[in-house]
Amino acid sequence: MPVVPALGALFSIWLITFLDPVTWLRFGAWFLLGALVYALYGYRRSALARRDEDTADRSR
Repeated sequence: MPVVPALGALFSIWLITFLDPVTWLRFGAWFLLGALVYALYGYRRSALARRDEDTADRSR
């Protein structure tokens, strides 16, 4: 039943067209902050980074 999700998406898009520009700016700022935190956390805690560190430690 793809009709209901499609109508829900269209209705949501219609609703967000009525938001104030300040709301979009706040959303953009919070989104960028969240993406930065997510990227930095993932960069430091990734399994690939740990595997590279383990490989470097073993070769010494």
